[in-house]
Amino acid sequence: MARRWEREIRRLPPDAERLVVWNVDALENDEWEQLEQWVANGGTAILAIDQASRLTGSTRETDQHTAGSAAASPVTAGVGRVSTGGGVFSLMREGVLTLITAPDGTPVLVTWTHGRGRFYWSADTGWLTNEHVGQDDNLPLALSLLLPAQGRLVYFDELHHGFRAADTWWQLLRGHLRWFVVIVALAAAVLFWAYGTRFGAPVPTQAGPARASVEYIISMSQLYRRAGARAVVLQNLHRSLMRDLSRLLGGTEGLSHREIARRTAERTGLAPDRIEAALEQTKSLVTNTQKDLILLSREVEAIQRSVHNAGYRDQRRPGTGAK
Repeated sequence: MARRWEREIRRLPPDAERLVVWNVDALENDEWEQLEQWVANGGTAILAIDQASRLTGSTRETDQHTAGSAAASPVTAGVGRVSTGGGVFSLMREGVLTLITAPDGTPVLVTWTHGRGRFYWSADTGWLTNEHVGQDDNLPLALSLLLPAQGRLVYFDELHHGFRAADTWWQLLRGHLRWFVVIVALAAAVLFWAYGTRFGAPVPTQAGPARASVEYIISMSQLYRRAGARAVVLQNLHRSLMRDLSRLLGGTEGLSHREIARRTAERTGLAPDRIEAALEQTKSLVTNTQKDLILLSREVEAIQRSVHNAGYRDQRRPGTGAK
């Protein structure tokens, strides 16, 4: 069986026994190395060239368009006269066997072994063209060269004639389709850039007015009032006030409200009775009206503010170790 091969030589499948390369001039150095490696591993390469060759020598054109068998070989069995295009080798390296020669004795088809495989090299491409293949003994020569062993395949190189199999979606596109994809991609990029670019400085969001803690207490008091839980508000106020006083005094464990108020007054300048009254009222967990709860909350907030200021002054005072 014969198949067209439109990929690199290194990607030949395991069932390939023979490879026909009829455009040797297009092979790059690395492709020559791939071909030699493939032949050394047991492949058979059938090559043709009309110009200088790195493997055999050089070729020239003659007026002789016939050739004949020169050596007994399975390839030339039954081959007498061959119709060619006139190409012959003018220089031949040593170690090759001449199979077909022109009437003047110059080689037309030669062969040599390479590793476990073999090269067949023709100086002429005309004998396998549609014009000549039906003439003389060209067809028997072609069949003996090209027919592989049973179950194996012969591949005709098409990659170096400009035909490449599509391995990616980009290779599947042809001509104007590629330009269409490029234009669509550029348009999409411009669209994303236009929508993703900020023209000018960002506009800051207006911050709402700061809410005092007493507003939070008022809101919570209304909620607790509806739930019948004013005692919870007073308990939270008492805990918050005691926490701040403890920080200022370095601890309040075991001290009465009067003693706490006296020590706090020395640090803040507030009246001791005012501080003690706030402690007692929040501790009692009893209020008459919502208005009383709001007034008490404001009083606690004012005391806490003075306590915080006193603590800040202590930190700024030399010798306290504050930064």
